[in-house]
Amino acid sequence: MVVACRMPIVPCRASSRARAAVVAAALLLACVVPTPAVAQAPATGLLEDQPVERPSNRVDGAEFARRLLSPLSGRDVARFLAAEGRKLAAEPFAPGDYSADLYVPKRHPEAGYGLLVFVPPMDGFAIPSDWKRVLEQRGLLLVMPRGAGNEADVFGRRIPAVLHAEAYAASTYRLDPARRYVGGFSGGARLAQRVALAWPDVFQGSLQFAGSVVVGENLMPPPARELFEQARQHGRFVLVSGGQDLPNRRNDALARERFQVLCFAGVHSFGPARLDHWVPDARGFAKALDRLESPATLSPEHEACRRQLDAVVAGALDAVQAQLDAGEVIAARDALVALDDRYGGLAAPRSLDLARAIGQLDLVHHRR
Repeated sequence: MVVACRMPIVPCRASSRARAAVVAAALLLACVVPTPAVAQAPATGLLEDQPVERPSNRVDGAEFARRLLSPLSGRDVARFLAAEGRKLAAEPFAPGDYSADLYVPKRHPEAGYGLLVFVPPMDGFAIPSDWKRVLEQRGLLLVMPRGAGNEADVFGRRIPAVLHAEAYAASTYRLDPARRYVGGFSGGARLAQRVALAWPDVFQGSLQFAGSVVVGENLMPPPARELFEQARQHGRFVLVSGGQDLPNRRNDALARERFQVLCFAGVHSFGPARLDHWVPDARGFAKALDRLESPATLSPEHEACRRQLDAVVAGALDAVQAQLDAGEVIAARDALVALDDRYGGLAAPRSLDLARAIGQLDLVHHRR
């Protein structure tokens, strides 16, 4: 599996360049094709292995990197490619590369279908039969991309598969733009959280069964501020791990704590009592959807939290500047990298300014 690696701010040594090449290869994605006119497809019910014949215009190299990488990681990838005389280039999309399984309710709501792009951790995951009744009642179209399981590459396959599946559903069915969600089970749930944070202007929330990630860890930094604010204010993140699935219950608790520190308004969780590491039944599914479809409500406490968060980030940046002013370049670099991992887009553009200052001091040092 390819993962994004932290690259140093100073010019890379050979091993660092090799790690950067892995990230760059994963990000050589760009394919912009006009979205066709929306047409109502007549087929309903379970539709298996439907070909995704056109790509999403959201799988674009530069924007893809901006949304998924921290500012310093994105800068390092761009510098590496520039040094190699390369740039984020197009990845050909061929019909047949992607397909999806769908469940299309017979009842079509007046505002259009709701959409749930659901990512299982493996291929061959069957939609639970009792979920279909819930999908029918809510007019919620479910689409599961194939080839997006845990063994697939995160940046090169899994996330594009989610975005292509959303574009396929939007170009084939009439959807309600206010009811678009991404979800998943286990590793697919963790991927769904990543996508919902990076594309809050597409998905109103994520439905996570037995899987969550602590934001600011595990290569999931907060996104650029305008995206972060949209997710913080309006996004819903529903974490559901079974009462007997203790490792994921503990991880959900940590993820909720970090969401709270980051001042999110729409985070919910519960644990079905007799459920182990699996998805809930129809009752639990409906309960999770109730929370997913409930608007997030900002309170004065959330706004006070945001002001405090901004002050914490500013203080951390001030500390890096103080180390730099004192000539502690290595300590300043290490602190900035840790800050970038934890706060991502919330620390930009000042984090990028500090990175440039550190790079200039290193250059002067190397010339002596």
